[in-house]
Amino acid sequence: MKCLSPEEMEWYATGSAETTHELDQERSQHIQGCQRCGELHRALLEEQENWSRELFAEALSQEFDSQVMQALEGIEIEPAGGSGPREDAASWEKQETLQWSPISEAAPAAYSLPARTKKRTWRVAVAAAFLVLLMSAAAVYSVPTLAEKIRSLFTRPNVDIGLLRAQEFGLVQHPGIKVKNKGYTVKIDEAVGDPTRVIVALQLFGPDGKHDRDRLVLTGENTIKIRDEQGHEVGELYDMGATSDFYYLVAFFPEPLQADRITVDGQIRQLGNGIQRIPFLQGSWDFAFTIDLSEAKKRTTFASLAGEYTSPDGMTVRLKRLTRMVQGVRLELDTELSAAALARSPAELWQQQQLSFHFEDAQGEEIHSVNTRKTPTRDSLMTHSALPGDKPGVMHWSYTFKYLPDDQPYRFVLDGYSVPEREGASVEFEPARLKEHPVPFRFQGDELMLKDFTIEQPPNTNSGKPEGALHLDGTLINELSRSEWMLRDAEGREYPLSMRGSWGASGTDWKNGFITLEAGRPGALFQFCNGDLLRIPEKLTLVRTVVDKRYTNVNWSIGISEISDVPEKTEPANP
Repeated sequence: MKCLSPEEMEWYATGSAETTHELDQERSQHIQGCQRCGELHRALLEEQENWSRELFAEALSQEFDSQVMQALEGIEIEPAGGSGPREDAASWEKQETLQWSPISEAAPAAYSLPARTKKRTWRVAVAAAFLVLLMSAAAVYSVPTLAEKIRSLFTRPNVDIGLLRAQEFGLVQHPGIKVKNKGYTVKIDEAVGDPTRVIVALQLFGPDGKHDRDRLVLTGENTIKIRDEQGHEVGELYDMGATSDFYYLVAFFPEPLQADRITVDGQIRQLGNGIQRIPFLQGSWDFAFTIDLSEAKKRTTFASLAGEYTSPDGMTVRLKRLTRMVQGVRLELDTELSAAALARSPAELWQQQQLSFHFEDAQGEEIHSVNTRKTPTRDSLMTHSALPGDKPGVMHWSYTFKYLPDDQPYRFVLDGYSVPEREGASVEFEPARLKEHPVPFRFQGDELMLKDFTIEQPPNTNSGKPEGALHLDGTLINELSRSEWMLRDAEGREYPLSMRGSWGASGTDWKNGFITLEAGRPGALFQFCNGDLLRIPEKLTLVRTVVDKRYTNVNWSIGISEISDVPEKTEPANP
């Protein structure tokens, strides 16, 4: 995964751009392991935290009351009427009331206050102003709706349409979890669950009472599992890292949950962060609470879909079903490869397919896109699954989106697909001469330039050990992640290659676009690496044994017509 740009990191940190569950997990793992991205992420979260602290402090300072009262001590508050000593509190209250009551009415034109009375009235007004300030400040910090607003799932940019629908239907739950141990407190005030996903807002407060966004890492000893009524694990929460206000924990379900109740089972035994050099503290902050899904399940509807298309190169696509849930919409479809297409992807290669498609409204405007190289694009995919069918070549797919229109027509448009296929494209080169004489690799629309070969040392290796590295750059029309490469020496020895660096995709529309290889650090090139090739041979051959072939020669769009699957009512038989 490539390092995130400052703009991409801001989108990730604030959740201000549509993304996918898989991409969020990939970015989260990359940030945890990349020093550069980790520091950038922490800086953005600290900036958000500072703004939150300035705008919505958790409590008034201990000195605030004393400062206000000290200021009041210098102001003489006297009875408004007369100069003599007041007889008792009751008579003073009466006099004060009589003096102030005309203020709310129109004063007679000939009425005027004596100079002494004006002075006293001014003093009373100043005192009242201080009291109003004190009460207003106390109200801001004590009213739950204001104090909790900055740390809620339902404030921008934390909220999305699924959360709003859950709130509309009264499905937001308040577990009231508060676990204290060794000066640290784990607190959970909000959780939302339906058959699509579970979202939990978790806070961690330190001994100073401040929220600590970096000390809890959900790996190793720390896990938060989702279990069904039988205790079976059906999911696991991970930290999206989308806000500094709390740990934004999410679990997605590729298949809609069938349970009426689920349990969120948290085991937190360690606080600390090795990457950020935060010392580790052992303890126990375990918790558990249940989420009732029965009401959310009642709002789940199913609709059959119809439509089938076969591409020129032998892939058939069949639409099956649309499932509407509170927090998402799930599309199901099948694909099947022809015998000729299957022969190009033997063994299990055919199972590594990838589909590209988008939805558009009646005006042809994009609603969502999946696996597109088009930039900019709109994407609300939360999760997806791809399962092999009963016979070779058949795949069952599901895609869960944050929403799809339910009150206007829209279309499904197939943009293409990719399938790993056997290949044998190769190019021979002299490693020692590459720097002066680069060698091109041009096959099936892909254009790479081999520019150097070196023996790299840690930390600039994948394995933490010395590696032989082929340095290159270029662009690809086909996919990269599922392609396979190797080097072969003059004696026929083969060296499978791993990749070091990153790549980015760009395009002007849904079918066009290319992948650009990037190094991931300034002044470097993308690398193909092997830990056994620790010498520089006279000659080597680069071979692409598998190409993740991208097909865009498709032409199919179809209007989505949702046919309800509600079973028909049966009338009782006549006796």
